[in-house]
Amino acid sequence: MDESSLTDEAPNRFVVIGEIVKAIGLKGELKFYPLLDYYEDLLLSSYLRWADGTNSEITRHRQAGSCRALKVRGVDDRNGADAMVGRVLGFMSHSYLAADFPKPDGGLPFRWLGREVQTTAGLQVGIVDEVRVAGTGLMLVVPDAESMGQEILIPAVAPILQPNEGLTGTLIIDPPEGLFDVQRG
Repeated sequence: MDESSLTDEAPNRFVVIGEIVKAIGLKGELKFYPLLDYYEDLLLSSYLRWADGTNSEITRHRQAGSCRALKVRGVDDRNGADAMVGRVLGFMSHSYLAADFPKPDGGLPFRWLGREVQTTAGLQVGIVDEVRVAGTGLMLVVPDAESMGQEILIPAVAPILQPNEGLTGTLIIDPPEGLFDVQRG
């Protein structure tokens, strides 16, 4: 897939899905710590990259506690695996727009960062500063301009967050009555 043919107004940036945290055993296996934008199907996709932009080829993977154990082509012993510790895996953000890009139902959270949030009534809420895991769901974190140092937490679920698979543009929310009031005290 030629990623340069994919266009969007957002900058094409590297999205981290996880980090190599240690070598496992003597045959070059790697312990991979998944982060917020991790999705298992990405591990075997052609979109997977190291942070320096080079392709990464995972030949197999398995669950290893809360992490994954990976076997990477070309890493065949403990010394090679030790040299990989600290490297991060991810993808280029514009590749997310490709029809064959592997993504879960509901998409990946990186695409919400830095985007403006507005209610269906036209009220400007602010800019998404962070995405947090909350139980089994995700929350958009928006600094509250009305309350110094406070945050507004917006559940990233339908029907509150309107569907939007793009990388740019305003995110539209339909907040339940009192969502902002209860957070402002």
